[in-house]
Amino acid sequence: MTGHAPSSNFAEQVAYRVGLSLPASRKGYVASAIARLMVRRGIGDSRLFLDRLGLDAELTDDAVAAITVGETHFFRGPDQFQLIRQTILPELRRRQSDGSPVRIWSLGCATGEEPYSLAILCDEEGLLGDVRISAADISRRALAIAKAAEYGEWSLRNTDHKQRKRHFTSCDEGFRLHERLRRRVEFAHLNLGTDELPAPEKQLADFDLILCRNVLVHLDAIAVPRIARQLLACLADGGWLLTAPADPPLWKYAPFETSVTPAGVVYRRIIAHPHATRSSISCATSVHGQTKKPVAHVPPVRACVGDARKELGDQTFKAIARQIRSHFDMGETREAARLAAQATESHPLSAELHFLHALSQMANEETAAAAAALRRVVYLDSTLAAAQFFLGACLKDSDPQAALRSFENVRLICISRPPQERVSLMPETTAGHLAERAQREIGKIRQSPGSEGP
Repeated sequence: MTGHAPSSNFAEQVAYRVGLSLPASRKGYVASAIARLMVRRGIGDSRLFLDRLGLDAELTDDAVAAITVGETHFFRGPDQFQLIRQTILPELRRRQSDGSPVRIWSLGCATGEEPYSLAILCDEEGLLGDVRISAADISRRALAIAKAAEYGEWSLRNTDHKQRKRHFTSCDEGFRLHERLRRRVEFAHLNLGTDELPAPEKQLADFDLILCRNVLVHLDAIAVPRIARQLLACLADGGWLLTAPADPPLWKYAPFETSVTPAGVVYRRIIAHPHATRSSISCATSVHGQTKKPVAHVPPVRACVGDARKELGDQTFKAIARQIRSHFDMGETREAARLAAQATESHPLSAELHFLHALSQMANEETAAAAAALRRVVYLDSTLAAAQFFLGACLKDSDPQAALRSFENVRLICISRPPQERVSLMPETTAGHLAERAQREIGKIRQSPGSEGP
């Protein structure tokens, strides 16, 4: 490889060396970024570059930055922060009757927006003195930025004026987090792909809540089962784990209790003494200022039971879906919604059943409920273009920017597939046709008055 521009295969080798995975869609971009990095560092030999990874911390940081997507901001994923505020923290506070602090861990914290969002949330709930927040990331450069706690307007785009005034002061860079909040977060370097966990000697164990969002998607798929078991072992009894929609599911690899909520999939470590406490996953679907309405309790399911479709059996599963579709096709949308609701309560890990439930709710003009159901589908499988498309349709009036993101996701998913390939859950539609429909919706939103899109 000496003397030639780095190839996609070499980019994969670099990713593997630092414990990360490289999606096919980013191979060309990452290869170009590594080529520029090699020129900047004066390294002309690919083998020498690989050998220096891990030994040269700055070079490793640069390689990690080229491979990963560093996009983050305060209160990213508002549904999950609502779940933390309304359900998880109150329950954890009740359980900590001995006065011990609630221990929270932000994994893959990047430049610190996520753990500081947690500190702000705890402060607003009057719990800042009762929590201990730890944070870790693979990038030492990102950690240095996090420790400085200075951010620009873009990082604070999900905060309101009241939050900025209460928790930040103006500085040359834009905004500086108040010192009392900054001191509440402890940062450490960690490579989740290679480091051993739990690590009690480093106080990396017995967490009550772990956020590991948009991290696992960057790791080698071979490492995910091991990491799932490690994360489970890092939780205290009854502890919670939150991942992101793009992250791979973990219930296959470790015996979590798994629930599907409006905020997505939630994992818990089974409580050793179940009579000591009881919790409910009855949480609000409030997003972007919508009215808070409690949703039905979603019973936890043992992760080890495996995939929901296998649990049901293919024939039983198909029969349930066929029955729901039959009622829907005959215009009996209320009955379709009733059957779908029952089916999703019994089998909360089935993306198809949640999708059918959403379609029936849309037919009944229950747009907010349909959007919540479609978010569950996306959390279960973010590659389902059909769910992304209908989610955009539900949101385009109430939240055009969120709808724009959904339609852009549809387009990206579909253009990565053969144009004539049938779309999963929409077998009458091809990937090429759905990409065109999504592009038209994107155009409408961007041309609408008041649109903030590019």
